[in-house]
Amino acid sequence: MAGPVPVCVVSPYLLVAEAVAAGLRSVGMLAEVRSWEAAVRERDPDDRDPQLPHHLVVILEGSEHSSVVDEVSRIVEAGVVGVLVATPAPGLVPWGELLEADTFDVVSSVRSVSDFGALVEHFVAGRSPMSPQVRAALRDAWQSADDRRQRLRLLLDSLSPQQRRVLDLLASGRGVDEVGEVMGVARGTVRSHVKAMRAKLGARTQLEAVAMLKELDDSGEITVPQPRRATSGSRTPA
Repeated sequence: MAGPVPVCVVSPYLLVAEAVAAGLRSVGMLAEVRSWEAAVRERDPDDRDPQLPHHLVVILEGSEHSSVVDEVSRIVEAGVVGVLVATPAPGLVPWGELLEADTFDVVSSVRSVSDFGALVEHFVAGRSPMSPQVRAALRDAWQSADDRRQRLRLLLDSLSPQQRRVLDLLASGRGVDEVGEVMGVARGTVRSHVKAMRAKLGARTQLEAVAMLKELDDSGEITVPQPRRATSGSRTPA
């Protein structure tokens, strides 16, 4: 299975990258590990140093912060390095925008180290491990999700500064009385803001309004994964 071209395995968590690279080497792949900073965050996307592998396997956990998507996107958009992202199914959609690039693939649901090795071998050989149908479906899913995000942004932008402040405070876990204390207004005033806010957002409940805000919240942290022998990817299409 081994080929002459090595792959560089990276993850925001070095132990994960090391475990996956070891798994790939166990099935004959030429795999090396770089830190996230060296391979993605601090690397010049136009760097053509022949000592640097031009096949990047990115191992993620499906709950990555938007900055991770942005950092990988910068490499993909330069068109110099081929990038394969492996992430659980819930994390696939944010990557759909990049699938127009023929240097990018994203996969999930690998069953074994040998399956993942075969998938990476396809990637290194320039054969997409994604079927055209899956690629198109994921692009469509990303477009639908992006359309919804745009609608939510417009709705949230329609809120007055006071209404948005109330929503932000509710989303932070404060109750109506606490919101009133922070803003220095009466409980009834807060409830009036909540009623007007829900009407503008089309939210049936206060919780639904908060959920709409959190859907656009980019402040989440990546969950620290446990080291493991195999990672998430997809089976090579027949």
